Amino acid sequence: MSFMSFLLFATGTLAASGVQYIQSQDFRVGVDPDTGAVLSITNPNDNASMNWISGPDNTAWQPLGSRWGLGYADLGDLNRAFWNAPNLRIGDDRMTASYAMDQLNVSVTRWIDAPSRSFQECYSFINTGNDSLSLNSAGYESLGIYLPFNDHYTSTEDVLEHRAHAHIWASGESSSWVKLTRMGLRGPHLGLVLTEGALSGYSVESRNTLTSSNTRGFFLIHPKVPILESKETSQICWTMFWHNDWQDFFKQSIERSDQFIHIDASLWTAVQGESVNLTVFGRPGDNISFNGVDIPPHSETGLYSTSIQAHTAGERKLTFTLRRSDRRHNATVILNTVRDIDHVIANRVKFITMKQQLNSSFPDRSRAGAYTVYDNQMEGIVTFDTASDRNTGRERVGMGVLVARWLLNHSDVDVEESLRIYYDYVNNKLQDPSGYVYDWPIGSKTASLRLYDWPWVMQLHLAMAKLGNKAVISHVNYTATPVERLLSTMERFYSEGGAGYYPIGLPILESLTFLKGYGNRDAYQRALELFTGHGKQIAKVGQNYPSSEVNYEQSIIAPAAIILLELYRSTGVKSWLEAAHSHFDRLEAFGGRQPDYHLQDIAIRHWDGYWFGKDRMWGDTFPHYWSTLTGIAMHHYANATGDKTYQTRAENILRANLALFTDEGRGYCAFLYPATVDGRKAHYLDPYANDQDWALAHILQVRGNY
Repeated sequence: MSFMSFLLFATGTLAASGVQYIQSQDFRVGVDPDTGAVLSITNPNDNASMNWISGPDNTAWQPLGSRWGLGYADLGDLNRAFWNAPNLRIGDDRMTASYAMDQLNVSVTRWIDAPSRSFQECYSFINTGNDSLSLNSAGYESLGIYLPFNDHYTSTEDVLEHRAHAHIWASGESSSWVKLTRMGLRGPHLGLVLTEGALSGYSVESRNTLTSSNTRGFFLIHPKVPILESKETSQICWTMFWHNDWQDFFKQSIERSDQFIHIDASLWTAVQGESVNLTVFGRPGDNISFNGVDIPPHSETGLYSTSIQAHTAGERKLTFTLRRSDRRHNATVILNTVRDIDHVIANRVKFITMKQQLNSSFPDRSRAGAYTVYDNQMEGIVTFDTASDRNTGRERVGMGVLVARWLLNHSDVDVEESLRIYYDYVNNKLQDPSGYVYDWPIGSKTASLRLYDWPWVMQLHLAMAKLGNKAVISHVNYTATPVERLLSTMERFYSEGGAGYYPIGLPILESLTFLKGYGNRDAYQRALELFTGHGKQIAKVGQNYPSSEVNYEQSIIAPAAIILLELYRSTGVKSWLEAAHSHFDRLEAFGGRQPDYHLQDIAIRHWDGYWFGKDRMWGDTFPHYWSTLTGIAMHHYANATGDKTYQTRAENILRANLALFTDEGRGYCAFLYPATVDGRKAHYLDPYANDQDWALAHILQVRGNY
């Protein structure tokens, strides 16, 4: 049937029943006949029938107004116009939806192109008034199109087959794109690349205490539209296609879009004085320039390259221009430059010990001597925020671990005294003589068992052992060395069910290496026995990951990979490496390849700003310090396999997190990346210095090859 033989013609809000479909052998697209929104995008050849977007069949909590292809435009004071009541025409493989608003008409055309095996969309913005119209006058977030990708965490069984990681690059102007990856890695996967127009960023909605941490929310992309004169039209288009992996995605994007180029950098975060090499992937014969200077091609390969010097600290936005025919298309890259990394770490250590420690005479004895949350706006320690993720235990132990690791290679009397006070605090208020680690400081409140906290205390004991292993007294008369405290913490961790847990930061390789060198053979053998039992359990469970504080997340998969890789590096037993591969692959899928240091290989996380930040903001946190877990895994994988490309990528992830620290030593718990979250302005550092210091501790850990 041709497009002119319409299955449906609707004006306004037709009370239609059932979903209408446009389809081919490659795509089946469900459309809401009332609003013109897309409800499903599936691959007819997929035996799981996965819907790659959020719709009524897989996302019951989705608001009707945030379905695919609907949107809004700010047309003036108090006039945010939403398009959702169309004139609609649907055929076998094509549809149009026309939405009339004050001074603006939005016309949406969708079609399945059989020869190119693609599904394509175009959005035309037509100024129907007599005066000029600026759709971006209040900022680029004042025009938005909903693209609700199916990026939600339900259960492990469901996510591996029916949910996707959405890697969004909506700040690339003409070279903007989205790569979706099925969480279970089975291809083909869905890709989207811009073919006409430009994008300025993305936002997130429906993030609140109801949806909480297990959904990433619903996305809005923001087109970059010029001022429209009367009766003038501007259009944005993209094509969607199936692909196998990142290499295939970029290859097809170059082939399918006349305005797309892909850019890679040797360093996404550089240290002042370093040189950054930039490689541009295009088509043979392209004319590509940077800073007004044409970039010479490498023979007829479609490869182009240039380099820049990282002179000034701070973020740097680069623009490459592609000229094809008579059109010019801009592609954006975002790099960062930091001062000497050792300088950043040293200043952070001194900031913690000078400004983030409660003194020993603090009236609340359950917190006296602790390292604490710091408010960079208030310029002071946070003692009034009583939420569990702001207490003086839990992730805050990372400050002590950082300080101790730094002192392994530096001498500073004041820092040493601060750490001694803090170590006494941990031994007296966060742990008892049996090795039990408390979720809240002893004397503050009774809390439930939280096994996450235990490996962090193990790391602190291990670092203190390396600093001299001097016996210390706690709980009035309990005397023990850090090594003894390390071993009792291990024993108690596993007696409390640790072998069935996926903990962050369990120091397997470092503990076994230290204990072997320490000469305590019995302690070494016992630690190896405990860690081996843990590894066997993880290998047995395989991909049936248990839910934790979030149903399925990077920091569940990362420990599975890291524990097995550390066991391999500790023992040389190949079965550990073989068991690690599949976990490592699923972990790697959380990271994207966007040309922005915030995003390049940085794992998707989207709840930490709420739980750990001052502003209680949900939404994507790029970077967030636990993204360094992927870097730790890549570090071990490179050492285990000899593939040094993963060492480079690990360094990139660790360096990206330096964006959470200032030159004077301030720390920030997360960068909220989207333009807005539920209408609140984002793209900023949350003011709390809370738990980000694990990122610096991990840099020092990797330097020690642990």
